[in-house]
Amino acid sequence: MYKKIFLSLGLILGIALFANQKMLATTITDSTTTEQYTPFYWDVISDVDKVLQHEKMKDLNKRAIDQSKIGSEHYETAVKKMQNKDYLVAIAEFKNAMKRYKRAKLGPDAYNYLHTNMALCYVSSGKTKDKVMAKRYVNLLTKTIFKEEKWLYNIAIVQYHLNNQDEAASMLSSCIKMDEFNYQAYTTLKALYEESGNTKSANKVHEQMQSAQAKRLKEKQRANADKKRGETKKKGKVVIAASSGIEPDINNLKIVTNDDHLQFNKINEIDERSMAQIQQGVGAYNDGIKALKDKQYSKAIDDLKEAEKRLKRGKITEDGLNFVRGNLAIAYLSKGDKRGLGQAKRYLKYLTKQIYKTRDWTYNLGVAYYTFGDKEKALDLFKLATKQDRLYLTPYQNMIYVYTEMDEGKKALSVQKSYEKNRDDLIKSFSRQDQSRYNVTDPYLFRVNLGTYGEFDTPEDLFDESNLISVPLNNSTTTYLAGIFYNMNDATDYQKQMRKKGYSDCFIVAFKDGEKLEF
Repeated sequence: MYKKIFLSLGLILGIALFANQKMLATTITDSTTTEQYTPFYWDVISDVDKVLQHEKMKDLNKRAIDQSKIGSEHYETAVKKMQNKDYLVAIAEFKNAMKRYKRAKLGPDAYNYLHTNMALCYVSSGKTKDKVMAKRYVNLLTKTIFKEEKWLYNIAIVQYHLNNQDEAASMLSSCIKMDEFNYQAYTTLKALYEESGNTKSANKVHEQMQSAQAKRLKEKQRANADKKRGETKKKGKVVIAASSGIEPDINNLKIVTNDDHLQFNKINEIDERSMAQIQQGVGAYNDGIKALKDKQYSKAIDDLKEAEKRLKRGKITEDGLNFVRGNLAIAYLSKGDKRGLGQAKRYLKYLTKQIYKTRDWTYNLGVAYYTFGDKEKALDLFKLATKQDRLYLTPYQNMIYVYTEMDEGKKALSVQKSYEKNRDDLIKSFSRQDQSRYNVTDPYLFRVNLGTYGEFDTPEDLFDESNLISVPLNNSTTTYLAGIFYNMNDATDYQKQMRKKGYSDCFIVAFKDGEKLEF
């Protein structure tokens, strides 16, 4: 029914409302104006699927159902002809539909849509005599049709063309009561009053439309604000960003460096020759880890392969070889070539269950499996990582991303809820002792990000802040973080102090074991 337009998101300031020649107060409104709608415009409506809505299906026999189906086919054809403004052909098809509906012995309510569309066709045919037929079909309408706003609008258009101005105006007013944001009805009603010389009523309708627009704009603003609040939650006065999911990234893993290759061997059973090989293997392993952290993947692979060879000669157990093999898989996947996929698969296959005893290895290999293309295995490992450390937020965000990628919206939402709960637990005001109670081995720390500055705009007193660390972003800008806190309340108090000093955009950042956490 409504003319299809795009509503501007901007605001128009200074729209003056006139009533009784008196200027009203300027207001802020949506940019939708009367001029953007065409008076007396109407859309062709079908609603063929609703023709039988007032019938009791149990009372319809097979013949009635079959005839109704044929009638609906004619009806749909007629609607298409209406859309092409081929009104005479449309009328003929509507009549064919009517014959079939009558054979089905449908009640009078079932014909409302057909009768309204036939009336519209007749008043649109351009023939004066057809208005008589239009009036006939309008008179056949039952009261149920007048409860449907979009159909009531079209009936008002028929009444207008039949010169029943008062009836048309009443129906348009009813449409507005049903939907105060029916701008098309406002536009047509205003034009109808203007045609009849009723300027006072036309201005009043215009005023009502402007008020509706202002209300709609406020609703939009409120909805946008609610959406924004859905994306950011406030805990006290600290803003915490909500998760939208993060893609697992093999190239930005925190590489595990403190592995003990000998933990699964009996030291007293290792002879001198084997120990020499192990020492060489550990040396090569450390070189490989350093290269892997520096993203020198080819060197990392060479060093780690050498490490594996030496450690095997030293008779390190399969459990002890997990670490070098896991990092080899990560290195091959990080390198990103096709050959690397096959090599990564081989090393992943060799891993024993012992590698999944710690959170960091569990998580890293979850990312590896995702990169390899095994999303189900990746999800299993991300879940395990959250069980090993429920306050470790990154795997939650990875799961949200993967489930979304797999079109598993319900599962993504479920993980999102878990993420938010555990994020909130993380940022609660808890002490070091409280963290121990949560079985947090490495305590969570909180710092305050004071901002990013260049060479010439760095505040002079910035370097007076306690525990200040700098993070160079490039040759010209550096980010500064200050303070070290084990509970959120202390971090929040410090944040307030910093804002008073002029760091108005400062925010709290959480770390665990030197790793920045997303929360």
